[in-house]
Amino acid sequence: RVETQYGPLVFVTTHPQALQYPREFATGEPETLAWIDAFETPCRFWDIGANIGVFSIYAGLRAGIEVRAFEPAAASYGALCRNIEANQLGNRVQAYCVAISNRTELGRLNLSGTNAGSAFNAFESTEDYFGNEIAVIFRQGMVGFSIDGFRRLFGLPAPNYLKIDVDSIEERILAGASETLRDPSLRSVLMELEEADTARNERLIAALKAAGFFLSLRSKGGRGGGVNGIFTRATARTTPT
Repeated sequence: RVETQYGPLVFVTTHPQALQYPREFATGEPETLAWIDAFETPCRFWDIGANIGVFSIYAGLRAGIEVRAFEPAAASYGALCRNIEANQLGNRVQAYCVAISNRTELGRLNLSGTNAGSAFNAFESTEDYFGNEIAVIFRQGMVGFSIDGFRRLFGLPAPNYLKIDVDSIEERILAGASETLRDPSLRSVLMELEEADTARNERLIAALKAAGFFLSLRSKGGRGGGVNGIFTRATARTTPT
């Protein structure tokens, strides 16, 4: 149980690794909490790589935020759904066990761990975001969608806020979201970057800049070599469409 300014959050877990997220709730990624606190409501928030749902559920506590959480790893998705249920947020937070990539395809999710809360898993890739080989222990069957394709298939409007934290295929996700990134309804994107200045970071920042975003905040003190970058549209709208 974690106390927040919007009320308590309850987390249900079947594995100790999943407990690190609620334990580090206030200190692990304070910039992500502040970003969510600043959402202009009513709004739509998509959480790509939601894991057990810490940020999806936190956002769901706020009235006026419609949350869609995407988590392909089976154990983490199960914990995500249990946490939504435990917090009685089924009417605000919808979770989907699908991978987000650059196209619609059947593929494999390469898992470095099969417990709830595990990280460094990758869809149709065996490399983490540093280019290091993932120690794959299980290849889970998974369906993948691009953001644009998912929206077209189900007739969904663009999110107003988009979080991407997938430890590997961010470039492919951006490539499959060209329409969404250029939609003026999308106001801000939070994405994990490498702490060091790398060519990969430059490509990610350039892709978002081409869609009309600028890097408005970069967190300090990496977690395992990663930091969060918050990108803001230069002419963000004040109301959702």
